[in-house]
Amino acid sequence: PVADSLAKPVADSLAKPVATSTSERDFPLVDSLRLPRLDSLGQQIPDSLGFMYQLDSLGLIKLDSLGFFMIDSLATFSTKELKQFAKQKRREEKAFADSVYKSTFHMLESYIIPDSLRFRRIISWNHNAYFNKLTFRDIDTNINSNFHDYAHMKEDVGAVHPGTIGSPVLTFNYFKRQTKERFDFWSAGMSEAYDRETLPAYNTKSPFTVMSYSGTLFANKEKEEMNVALLHTQNLSPEANIQFYYQKKGTKGILQHEATNTRTLAVTANYLGKRYVAHAGYIRNSLSKDENGGIQDDGFITDTVVDARAIPVWLSKASSALASNQLFITQSIGLPIRIFKKDSLSGAEGTMIYLGHAGNWNKMSRNYTDHIGLTDQAGRAFYNNQFYLDPVTTTDSVSTMVFDNRFFLRIQPWSPTAILSGIEGGLGYELLSHYCFVPDYYTRGPSKQWNNNAYVYAGAYGMLKKYFAWNAVGKLNFAGYYLGDMSLDANVRFSLYPLPRGIHLTGRFLINRQTPDWYFQNYYSNHFVWNNDFQKTTNTQIQASLSIPDWETALTFSYGLEGSRIYYDTLGVVRQTDQLVNIMTATLTQNFSFWYVRLDHRLLVQYSSHPDIVPLPLLAANLRYYLEIPVVKNVMTAQIGADITFHTAYYMEAYNPALGTFHLQQEKKYGNTPYIDAFINMKWQRATIFVKYTNAAQGWPDSGYFSAPHYIRPQRAVKVGITWPFYSKPLKKGSVDPSPKSDNETQSNSRSGSGISAGRSVR
Repeated sequence: PVADSLAKPVADSLAKPVATSTSERDFPLVDSLRLPRLDSLGQQIPDSLGFMYQLDSLGLIKLDSLGFFMIDSLATFSTKELKQFAKQKRREEKAFADSVYKSTFHMLESYIIPDSLRFRRIISWNHNAYFNKLTFRDIDTNINSNFHDYAHMKEDVGAVHPGTIGSPVLTFNYFKRQTKERFDFWSAGMSEAYDRETLPAYNTKSPFTVMSYSGTLFANKEKEEMNVALLHTQNLSPEANIQFYYQKKGTKGILQHEATNTRTLAVTANYLGKRYVAHAGYIRNSLSKDENGGIQDDGFITDTVVDARAIPVWLSKASSALASNQLFITQSIGLPIRIFKKDSLSGAEGTMIYLGHAGNWNKMSRNYTDHIGLTDQAGRAFYNNQFYLDPVTTTDSVSTMVFDNRFFLRIQPWSPTAILSGIEGGLGYELLSHYCFVPDYYTRGPSKQWNNNAYVYAGAYGMLKKYFAWNAVGKLNFAGYYLGDMSLDANVRFSLYPLPRGIHLTGRFLINRQTPDWYFQNYYSNHFVWNNDFQKTTNTQIQASLSIPDWETALTFSYGLEGSRIYYDTLGVVRQTDQLVNIMTATLTQNFSFWYVRLDHRLLVQYSSHPDIVPLPLLAANLRYYLEIPVVKNVMTAQIGADITFHTAYYMEAYNPALGTFHLQQEKKYGNTPYIDAFINMKWQRATIFVKYTNAAQGWPDSGYFSAPHYIRPQRAVKVGITWPFYSKPLKKGSVDPSPKSDNETQSNSRSGSGISAGRSVR
């Protein structure tokens, strides 16, 4: 039989459908006959389902606009049944109304949306820019979604960072460290930034807005922290959606000269048509920071009690600024082809060919300035007295432009739910320009280094119902600067359902051979100079994970083998090793609950064969112990407890202000000091509110609350945060419901970390 997108047989006039509601009732679909059942006198009689149909002038069954048989309701149903159906239909139309079209329900018809999501008020996803595939994600509505205001804490148990919110980050978990291809200076700043694949997209049947604020309301103005975000998205039609997103995270800092300001602005649109799907938009990220180089002497923190503003720092007149501007479009169209008799000409069914294009323009830059006088011994010692261009003033600037266009083809031989669901491939061309000052510019003027790159990629994927799924994608650069680079990424998932939400085992194999970033080979600045001829790096990873959502359990094991790794030595100079580096990581997420008690655990254990090249903490943990109390049933829930982070001592990487990267240091081990926030976290309808007393145990068991060498985490302070989602309520035109419940929840208190994330959430 012909199957739908969920691998269920399509109903015909002889099959009995399962009626769930009038709008979703599986009425018989059109077949090739359209003949009614007649008695010996030629009068229509009910079919096997008990239905009688409207007939046209030729005596054939009439069809509606969607191809369904038109039922003669007066002959089929009783008056009471008709009234019940009408009442149910009005209720559903109100529940799923589209406010843009005067509260009238409009069906979203797109081959790319599963039937299970088609009637949701709001759906969200991330898209893949290689094949325009969608990965659906949950909307952040549970009580723990916005508890962590540091973005890296949503992804990992901790990180190395210069202390202030929005600063560059190096996560503890080696396998979660982000790398920005073509411009490594942005790698450490990606924690708070977005690009075309990580920014969530939406389709909503009524305008949806999320506003959030967090900060230290009661702190002195010179130490104030303030973070705000605004998301607004709405549909222009059932298929077309526009989105505006703005985020600002910033603080004046605890120490001298460490003000930080990171921002994201995104204006995007998406279209989910019957066969055409597109994503397009503009994204800007920026990270501005006053650089102080950290504390001159850690003893001011560990051995004395001094106001943080009075502690001497290495740099007094230095700053950096990262910026990224991105324009993108990803689009594809599905073309059904009737090869077999069972093939349908409707979207997503049978044999399909998908043609697509993805374009991306991205301009990335970093500027660093400082003024270090001839008598400033601390500042000059910080950079080892290296001043290559000017003995006092530094103005370093680098930038990269990437213009990437690719065309792809995807073939669906049989069905989207077949063991071989699709074969896909594409061809791309990349144009790059790099700017970095060299002394020759004094005589011949500034210029840019232009490179190009051509590549092909291909993949395949499939599934077996809900029990098995797999996919693999390979890429080869066959011309240009990155000639010979290749990668292969293969994934597999097995699922069993002895529990309601199943047990899921996933595996991943990744191999990557890559030419070093252009700035690893060529760099000239006031404090650092190198001209290298590094060979290609290799990276092989094997990962496995086990998820049991009903038990709130998730386990992962990862193994990595790196060859010719590139790193920054203790002087901040880029190096390449000829040794193989083995890295193993295991994580455990396990949450327990009894009575009102909640015990949430995230644990990380790691091993590095060469800690002098890749230093890692042996153990890191994030523990949340609290009471969860239903203050008002289905209206307000409160959590009262403590949030604890901890890692064992190791030679933590140091932050380099001039490069915005992290480098090795052998001066001192940092760690073995817990950092504790006491908190009250509440969910009121859909709004989430928290109050934190940060660093509540400051000084216990010691004062080693360092976030990076010579940088400290926030001291004692009261922090308040609120996230408030709301949307227009379609029941009364123009009304706004500040705290509505979604169509699939009444009061969601589900706990984070109990499964595998489907995508990055809006922060």
